[in-house]
Amino acid sequence: MRTRIAASLGLAGLVLVVAGCVSLKRTPEGRFFVLEARVQPPPAAARQEPVGLVGIESVRLPDYLDRPQLVTWAASSELTVDEFLRWAEPLEDGIARTVATNVAALLPEYQVVRRPWPGRVRTRCRVQLQIREFGLGRDGIVQLNGRFALLPDHHELAFVVHTVSLSEGPLPAPQKDAPPDPGVDEMSSLLEKLSRQVADAIRALPPEEDVGDPEEGVADLEEETVESEEVENR
Repeated sequence: MRTRIAASLGLAGLVLVVAGCVSLKRTPEGRFFVLEARVQPPPAAARQEPVGLVGIESVRLPDYLDRPQLVTWAASSELTVDEFLRWAEPLEDGIARTVATNVAALLPEYQVVRRPWPGRVRTRCRVQLQIREFGLGRDGIVQLNGRFALLPDHHELAFVVHTVSLSEGPLPAPQKDAPPDPGVDEMSSLLEKLSRQVADAIRALPPEEDVGDPEEGVADLEEETVESEEVENR
């Protein structure tokens, strides 16, 4: 009996020792971020019926950015991937959504739609975005580097191709005990600047030839959207 009691006390002591060696520091909680459109739409009284469509293609990202975690630069050739800082949606979807919303506010004369859209609907142009660098650098500067192209409706010979090199910052030094600032607000601001360049390029396109009825594509798209909603509600 005494042997059993001694063994039990020894085991209990061992558990206490092990527990004392385990850090009681709280595990960091995950933080989730979304990009935000920054361009305010025109007042309802100033809105007009759309005369055409602008399509936003899927965004092309390098593999190192195509992940749920936010990526920052620790050095010129070294990346930091923080498991506790994550996007609330795929980054390519967040970029496409933000740019589409901004461009729609900047060009109220067009209906701006994201891929996919009905193949029989004619667009004024398709916007293709290719991002090479997007995020916070080691110097506190948030950068967006890449290019965008305006493509015609049914082939890949671009009207225009623009190289994009934008930056925000540097970010202020972090306060003591404050969570790290990954620069998401600045990333949204960079997408606003990119959207303004896209809108300016669309405005500068030469007039279309033989555009047919510009409202036909809009009507077709709205009709298919209504049909899709009716199917989903059944």
